[in-house]
Parts: sequence; C-alpha cells; structure tokens
Amino acid sequence: MLRPKALDHVGLKVDDLDKTLYFYQALGLELLRVTGPKSDGSRIAVLRVGAQELNVFSAPGASTVQAASERIDHFCLEMEAASPEALAADLRHAGIEVVRGPIARREGKSFFVLDPDGVHVELLLKQERG
Repeated sequence: MLRPKALDHVGLKVDDLDKTLYFYQALGLELLRVTGPKSDGSRIAVLRVGAQELNVFSAPGASTVQAASERIDHFCLEMEAASPEALAADLRHAGIEVVRGPIARREGKSFFVLDPDGVHVELLLKQERG
C-alpha cells in the first residue's frame, strides 16, 4: 500500500517573480534561493515553509496559458498566531487583504488571501488541543 508521509513541495507558475516573492515573504516564508534569468528569460525561486518548499517558476508567458483558478484551486499554510484576530491584524499590517474568513474548520479557523497571480492561499490557524 502506498503511504505518503508529507507534502514535500508545491510548484507555481507566476507572471511576476518579484511580486510573488514579496507576497510570500510577507506571509513569513523564507527565501532559500533564486536562479536565473536563464537564456529564455526564466527564473526560479524556492521558499521554505516549515519542512516543505514552495517552488516558483517565472518565464515570459508561462502563466498566461491558463487563468490562476484553472491552474490550482488553493493550497493551505498552517500559521502560528496567538488568535484569529492576531493573524488578521498581522495580515493587515503586511498589506495582505483577507478575501474570505475567518471560516470555522474542524481543526481551527482559516482565512483566504490571493497571491499576485490570483491563487487562493488558505491560512489555517489550528486550535490547541487540551
């Protein structure tokens, strides 16, 4: 039987690598490296979130093939904050607009934000189990 242990990374195609890096670093992801531009104008960046990575690919015309909503529905980042209100305040301070939330989940509360290419990013604040 197949038994996946964890999600290792997510790969996104983006229009503007610099805007995307600014957005995800404002969410607290750590920039590990950027490569390029290569001869075709493409650039790649790798960000760390916990033990996983977000790989971001930018090339002229790469993400215009499909709308963001057709490329990926959303992905979720587990966040650390004192409360949902504190997370919302941190997002406002970073200039990131909440487009939906807080939403009650079995394990806590979620907020949804949009990255610069329109990809929904769910931010989950898990409740402490007593």
